[in-house]
Amino acid sequence: MNDNIIITIIIASSLIFLGCTSFFLKKIFSPWLQCKFSNAKISIFQLIGMWLRRVPLETIVEAYIYSCKAGIPIDIKTLEAHCLAGGNVLNVVHALIYAKDSLIKLDFKQAATMDLAGGNVLEIIKGYQDKKLREFLEDLKNP
Repeated sequence: MNDNIIITIIIASSLIFLGCTSFFLKKIFSPWLQCKFSNAKISIFQLIGMWLRRVPLETIVEAYIYSCKAGIPIDIKTLEAHCLAGGNVLNVVHALIYAKDSLIKLDFKQAATMDLAGGNVLEIIKGYQDKKLREFLEDLKNP
C-alpha cells in the first residue's frame, strides 16, 4: 500500500516537472535562443519579467531583433513600455527602419508618439518619402 502511494507521488511530481519544463522551453527559452542566435542581447530574466507582466514576448523579441539587425539601438524596456501603452511595436520598428533607409530623421520617441496618437507610422513615413521624391522629380523637370 505504501509503495503505491510513493509511486503515485513520484509519477505526479514527474508530470508536474515535465509540464513546467515544457512550458518554460516553449515560452521563455525559445525566444531567448532566437535572440541569442540573432546577436540581440537579452537575458532570460528579462523575458521572465516580461512574461510576468503579460507582455507578448514574440512581438517584443521580433521587434528587438529587427531593430538590432538594422543597427537601430532601442532598449528592450522601451519596446515593452510602448507595447504596454497599447502601441504597435512592430509597426514603429518597421517605420524606423524605413526612415533610416530613406535618410529621414526619426527617433523612437517621435514614432511612438505618432503611433499612440492613432496614426500608422509606417504609412506616414512612406507618404513623406513619396512627397519628397515627387518634389525632387518636379525640380528635375523644371530647372
